[in-house]
Amino acid sequence: MTTPTSYQADIRPLFTQRDIHAMMKAFDLASYGDVKAHAAVIFDRIRGIGGAVMPPPPPRGEGPWPQSRIDLFGKWMADGCPP
Repeated sequence: MTTPTSYQADIRPLFTQRDIHAMMKAFDLASYGDVKAHAAVIFDRIRGIGGAVMPPPPPRGEGPWPQSRIDLFGKWMADGCPP
């Protein structure tokens, strides 16, 4: 049996301060409510769908997430976006 994910333990640590600052005009990645409300858009962007991949490659960002992080975000969404 797999362990359910949570925003606080699993998702929030994935976002760096640089990510949070860069996305502040669109939504607050440090806010559970904002990430939950925009989860589908964030999921698309971390997969490079609907625009440039998030986070952007250096020097603007730290580069795209590895597949394991993308899968974790997808699992969090499938688990119902628990806090």
